[in-house]
Amino acid sequence: MADNIGLNSFRKKKTERPENITPELSEDTNRTMPEDLLKLPHSRLTGKDLPKSIRLPLNTHTAISTMATLQSKKIYEVINDIVEEYISNLPVSEKKIIRSSIETVNNNH
Repeated sequence: MADNIGLNSFRKKKTERPENITPELSEDTNRTMPEDLLKLPHSRLTGKDLPKSIRLPLNTHTAISTMATLQSKKIYEVINDIVEEYISNLPVSEKKIIRSSIETVNNNH
């Protein structure tokens, strides 16, 4: 009597379930940001190489300045490291937008 419950009660001819075929895995297309996208040149940058300035609260500037002193780096190098770390934690869609923006700026210079 338990077989006549639900959809089984309407089926006159019972057919076998089709074979379950799992698709083959294609190559993993794990794309990442290019390594050299935010890399700084080995030589020291000058004012003309650093075209933009940013305004920061005093406590943020002090923290970045202290980090630069502790790591024996320039402030722009510390900011670059922070931005690289931040970008690495973003979703892929946002990374693509950032990469596109950076490449556009680099191609126009």
